[in-house]
Amino acid sequence: MTMQAVQDKDQQIKERSFLLMVPLFAIAGLLWAGMYYYFGAKDSALIPGSYSIIAIVSLLIYKWKRNFSVFRATQLILILLLPCLLHLSLGDFISSSAVIIWSTLCPLGALAFHNIRTAGYCFLLFIIAITTVFLIEGRVFHPDNKLPVDLIRILFVLNIAAVTFLTFFVLRYFVSQNEKVKSQLKTEQKLLAAEREKSENLLLNILPSSVAKRLKEGEKVIADEHNETAVLFADIVDFTSISQGISPATLVENLNKIFTHFDRLAEKHGLEKIKTIGDSYMVASGLPEFRPGHIKKIADLALAIVSDIQNFSLDGTSKCNVRIGIHVGPVIAGVIGSKKFTYDIWGDVVNTANRMQSSGEAGKIQVTEKFYHYIKDEYECAYRGQIEIKSKGPMNLYFLMKKKERVN
Repeated sequence: MTMQAVQDKDQQIKERSFLLMVPLFAIAGLLWAGMYYYFGAKDSALIPGSYSIIAIVSLLIYKWKRNFSVFRATQLILILLLPCLLHLSLGDFISSSAVIIWSTLCPLGALAFHNIRTAGYCFLLFIIAITTVFLIEGRVFHPDNKLPVDLIRILFVLNIAAVTFLTFFVLRYFVSQNEKVKSQLKTEQKLLAAEREKSENLLLNILPSSVAKRLKEGEKVIADEHNETAVLFADIVDFTSISQGISPATLVENLNKIFTHFDRLAEKHGLEKIKTIGDSYMVASGLPEFRPGHIKKIADLALAIVSDIQNFSLDGTSKCNVRIGIHVGPVIAGVIGSKKFTYDIWGDVVNTANRMQSSGEAGKIQVTEKFYHYIKDEYECAYRGQIEIKSKGPMNLYFLMKKKERVN
């Protein structure tokens, strides 16, 4: 829920609460008017009776015009002034049964249904009003008080009880509605947090965490140079011929199982999966942050892929096999695109690693001479010879065989 939505909801609660309060005041006005009229204070009865009529008419006008600000201001003025007039018509604080206490609902109503600033003004007007009433009572109007003493005492209780009841009832409704909004907001915040977590996880599935963080912090162009990055390409042997004999759904399902396993292996070795291209799987080491020993880790990954691929099948009968190629050198890594963006790498190293894969042999890991020099002390490699590579010319190539046994 946005801040604007919360404000709109709060305004709706205020309007509903105020609209609930006014009919209650109108009913109270009719009751008071009836009592005053019955016991002979006919002129005084006109004041609460008139308020009830005005309140009902203003409600109808509001339903027609939908101008809540005018409706609220009108009611607050009436609630402030009419009890003062009724007080003066009945004589003093005692003979009027403290009816002026109804005027306290003006600043309280402004506080609950408008804002603090307006409530401050209304409170100041309330102080001025009761002070003025105290100073002029018995001097402006001829008291219309023919009420029995016992009734005056009863009205004291009714005035205090009614004002307290109305204040409590309306504020209770107001608070309960706000609690509902807070509860709803809390629930929506939890849902928003869950959705944000899903988005974060999705982003981290697309981009390395450090790169995702840079994007969220507002970095527009991400392009980093890495001087020593190992790149691995793994391609499934005979993929095209096998895929022609099985359904698309089976092909995608089994290919997904294979690449999901490769993802777990890459994560286990702390390497960065770059992308899949058809049946080709691309991984890089040494980025987005440099980690010591990353070249050996990509060698370990290659050996694990060759070993584990035997456990998978595309068609459900024949075992899978892979060709793997590895090279090492400088690359540029960055994020491209504004929609469906990807983290990718560029450079001659990428092309050469791909050539190592495409010119390799099934079930073997072909590496360049440069990569070989990085790992030769800890891994057994077989010299393949000098091979002519497309766009590269003759290159000395090696097959990575296994990790050397440690001698104690």
